Amino acid sequence: MKAAGLHGQHKRQRTLIVDDSVVFRSFMRRCLAGVDHIEVIGTASDGRMALRQIAKLKPDLVTLDMEMPLMHGIEVLKALQTDSPQTKVMVVSCETETSAECTLEALAAGACDFIIKPTTTSGDGQNQLTKRLARCSRVARSVAEVTRMKARAESVKSVVFNKPASFRPDIVAIGSSTGGPAALSQVIAALPANLSVPVLITQHMPKLFVQSLSSRLDRESQLSCQVAEDGMLLEAGKVYLAPGEIHMEVVKKGVRLAVRLIDGPKMHHCKPAVDRTFYSLAQLSPLVKTLAVVLTGMGVDGADGAKQIKQAQGHVIAQDEASSAVWGMPGATVKAGAAHDVLALNKIADALEQMTSNGGRHATAGI
Repeated sequence: MKAAGLHGQHKRQRTLIVDDSVVFRSFMRRCLAGVDHIEVIGTASDGRMALRQIAKLKPDLVTLDMEMPLMHGIEVLKALQTDSPQTKVMVVSCETETSAECTLEALAAGACDFIIKPTTTSGDGQNQLTKRLARCSRVARSVAEVTRMKARAESVKSVVFNKPASFRPDIVAIGSSTGGPAALSQVIAALPANLSVPVLITQHMPKLFVQSLSSRLDRESQLSCQVAEDGMLLEAGKVYLAPGEIHMEVVKKGVRLAVRLIDGPKMHHCKPAVDRTFYSLAQLSPLVKTLAVVLTGMGVDGADGAKQIKQAQGHVIAQDEASSAVWGMPGATVKAGAAHDVLALNKIADALEQMTSNGGRHATAGI
């Protein structure tokens, strides 16, 4: 008889908890005990101990605190990229400006996702963290599966992008989630300084983390990047990120396009939601032509909005599976029949540049 779990079931993720606080390690263990597919195999109180434990226990997943004695979490993560690349890392972060910067650095260095430490270890805090850990551990598993798939798909050719003959967008709208910060860095950094349209980004992240991401993108790219504010007029060659914990829409303001921030309910458990941004742009058709891009991310946010943009004579690009950390959002977009093109991440900036050449009729001019 074959071992149980080989058909239709995943083995439990062997997980190591790394944190310098004994209280928080105990709290994490209680939370992870509530996740069916997790098995806690050990703990470590500092970075050096973590590397010894990882070498000895070979965990599938590590929950890694960033601020620790002896060895910073970033140093641990970078060491793992060389010594144990198969081990997936989930960053555990405080909701502070410094921690946000460290978390973005960790995501750029290969961490698959992050969680924020709750302000309380009471029942509510434990329940919220358990749900978040369950979701993030599924992300880690998906990232691991994609890594294996990439190794098998080296010879697979990317989809060739053919520039539409007549489509010229007035605005680019990008949606992303898990794996998004690294993907956005690659795309935005490759865009030219004279881009003829504004770019909107809806990335699933808390407020402080969006601000740090905006600052990072601004440093890395030739474009001016900023967190969007309510009523802000959109300008060609600038990048606007949806603030955390509020939806971003685009509306007409006189003869210009402007940001509208809406504090409504979550969509797909997300706020800001990509769909909310995409819906608003679809409603502006045919006066405004939208080029929508759905990048890596877990879930389905963006797929329905992309379909509406396609139906409204816009154009939709989805990131391909091989280059996505998690092919949830772009995969759902493809399955919905909403994508005109499915491109590898390193082809997307070129496609945007080609399609926006001579575009932007309404970026700064009247509608």
